[in-house]
Order: sequence, then structure tokens, then C-alpha cells
Amino acid sequence: MKNMGGIPCFVAMGGHNIFYWKFGNGNKKPIVFFHGLLDESFGFRRVVKELLDDGYPLYVFDLPGYGQSKLPLVKYLYQIDVWADLLLECFQKLDLKDICLVGHSMGGLTSQHLVLKDSLKIVKKLILLAPGGIPHPERERMRKILFPKTEKQVVLLLRYLYGEEFPEPGYLFRHTLVTIWNEKPNEYLQENTLRRENEIFFDSKIKEIKIPTLILAGAEDEITPPFMMKKMKSYIKKSKLVWIPKVRHAIHLEKPIVVAENIRIFYNS
Repeated sequence: MKNMGGIPCFVAMGGHNIFYWKFGNGNKKPIVFFHGLLDESFGFRRVVKELLDDGYPLYVFDLPGYGQSKLPLVKYLYQIDVWADLLLECFQKLDLKDICLVGHSMGGLTSQHLVLKDSLKIVKKLILLAPGGIPHPERERMRKILFPKTEKQVVLLLRYLYGEEFPEPGYLFRHTLVTIWNEKPNEYLQENTLRRENEIFFDSKIKEIKIPTLILAGAEDEITPPFMMKKMKSYIKKSKLVWIPKVRHAIHLEKPIVVAENIRIFYNS
């Protein structure tokens, strides 16, 4: 387990557990984090480090099927709307209220599903970091980039995430990534998402999100490019769109100080 320095915790879900890191205490409203595709809670380590001294209770989850949140190898379970159900139940079990929910990429899409299922209004504010949700017009090209099958494709994906300045990974790292990214959970997720694309990618249906929403986006992102972020902004009535210049998709890793400051401002607004 990669140690983020917080308290490692599990929520028992009946036959499996959902993992999260807990930071801070006190009576402030909690901030909850969902990571993106092919990532885990550890990906938020730099943002969390920037927020630690502010006194917020922070909950950083491994999405179901990722990191320590192991799921049975049942194909049905590897669906974003199913994860939203599981995570909403986690919030209820933990008695979390007045949440500020932060989701990156696929975690942003999962967050949107959760908010639209949240009949108890547990989530009060939503922060989307380079979020999924708007169907990409170049679907096949994006599918090949996001689900790499070869080491060459791994390097290409990292370029889309971090830009040209990211050093090319060594052979062992490339080989490890290809192996991990082609395991059954990701295969099931890909198949289920493509099969139910119109249900998973909301597009204009996100107009139903009524809570205050901040969209943070990389100005040079090609995975969730600017025109998609502008469309999302137009759909969510109470949303604000902030651009981070000279950044691609992994904005929480490249610009953690900027991301943390925007979280802080929006949380306190």
C-alpha cells in the first residue's frame, strides 16, 4: 500500500470493502476525493499535502475495483453508475454530510452520477477536475489512448496526461503499466462503458445537477478538451469554469498548488 500519511480505513459493504485515507478532524465540512481512470487515491497526494494545514476533514477514496477497494471479478460491478451507488452508500455509512466532492476525470464522471442519485442532498458542492461526462467526438482514438495495449501506447497515454516534458518511462515501468492496465477489471469497465455509452456519458442530462459546481480544466488537455469543458459549463447552471494554462489532463499532479487553492476558494465561497 502506498502510504499517503493519513489514517487508512475501510468501509464494510457486505462481502467487500471500500478503502479510503482519512486526514484531519474537527467540525468543518468534509472534502471527499475520487481519482481518475487507471489511478488510485495516491494520485491526490500532492493536493492533499497542500490542504493539510487548513483543518478540513479529508476523505480520499480508492474507487471500487481500484487500489485497496477490491471487488469480486463480476463483470456487472465494473460500471460507473454502480460505483456511484456503492460510494453513496459509503457516505451514508460514514454519516458524512455537507460534502464538497472532488473528482478527477473518471472520478469526475462518477461524482456526477453520485450527485444525481443523491436524494438526501449529502453533497453540497461539486468540484470537477478535467471531468468526463461529455462524449468525445473521436471516440475510437480516445479508447485506444485510454486503454493502452502496448508499451508504445503507454508512452502515448502519458504524453496526453502530462505533456512532452514528462520523462519517458523505463522498460520495467512501461511493462508493469501495460500488465496492470490490461487486467480484467479495466477490460470489464471498458466493455460495460462502451455497451452503455448513452447511459454512462450524460451530455445534456447533467443539466439536472443543481448544486454549486467548479470545473477546473487544463488549457492544453486533449482527453477532456476545452470545447467539452465549455459545453459542460453551459449545461450545469450553477457552475464556474477555471482554466489552468500550459497543463494537460493530470492537473492535480502537475499543478497541485493551483488546484488546492481553487478548492480552498470554492469551498469557502
